Amino acid sequence: MALKDYLQPFYKWDECPHVERLRSEKHPISQQHVKHQWALIDKYILTDPIADRNVHELRRGDILDFRQRLLIIKTDRQANRIIGVLKTCIKEGVFREELDRDPTLGVGRIRHGSQERGVFTQKEIKALFPAEGPGPWGDLKAYVCFLLAATTGMRRGEILALRWGDVGLKEKVYHVRQAWIDDTHIGLPKWRKVRENLPLPDVVVKKLKELRTERLHVLPDALVLHKDDGSRLSLRWWQDKFRAAMVKAKIKAKERTLTAHSFRHSLNTLLRAQGIPDEQIRAAMGWTTAKVQDIYTHLSAEHLRSQASAVDRIFKTP
Repeated sequence: MALKDYLQPFYKWDECPHVERLRSEKHPISQQHVKHQWALIDKYILTDPIADRNVHELRRGDILDFRQRLLIIKTDRQANRIIGVLKTCIKEGVFREELDRDPTLGVGRIRHGSQERGVFTQKEIKALFPAEGPGPWGDLKAYVCFLLAATTGMRRGEILALRWGDVGLKEKVYHVRQAWIDDTHIGLPKWRKVRENLPLPDVVVKKLKELRTERLHVLPDALVLHKDDGSRLSLRWWQDKFRAAMVKAKIKAKERTLTAHSFRHSLNTLLRAQGIPDEQIRAAMGWTTAKVQDIYTHLSAEHLRSQASAVDRIFKTP
């Protein structure tokens, strides 16, 4: 069987053997993620000579040769991603005992210098979210959307799936009970970590109250952030609003590797620098281990300033 024929089942969302198995084991896999995998298979694997090779006769050398051809047109990171998709498909066949061996075994990732995600400074966050007016966001809905990202650390899918029934304005709490898995399905948050009774900052309570007075859809099951007809906001809306705000605020987001997800990194870093216990931060963010939290920590001179102040206090002590 040619590799291109072996890969055909991986094109079907509802029948893809790998996705079907993982979903049955309660792993959250979005349709958007699978579509991206399809695109890589279609554009780079099926158009390469390796696609005509018999999948049962593939050798490690074939995989390495394929990777070398990729490196002529793609970056190290992109080549790793494409090879990773091929590995996943072949390993699924080995797992199901449809293939008797794995020719990708031992083919490691190409090492490259990773660019650390940027974080916002306190000054930038204050400028992005002024006390009055929508600031660079242009309207209250976008302001509230990204204010939630900056002050709670919620992920995009969690923010856009937040319902009024998940927000206790009187009690000043919020609950993270669901998230968008893809464009049409809502499921549990990442890692299936439901977080409830989390404290809501006063600044967010104030803005949510303002937003609520403007909304027509305010029943408990209505989305807090939505289109005029009450339906979900798209990924494009999220990306366009963020980019436009960065331009208006004169923040060089691309050069500093800043995305909307950087608000989550920034909040964790600022809270840790302020001495908030790690256990509390992890509980709010939905992290299980300190190792994951460390990935989201990017201490700079700004965050370490309190350390110098502590040293000064020691020397001033009689």
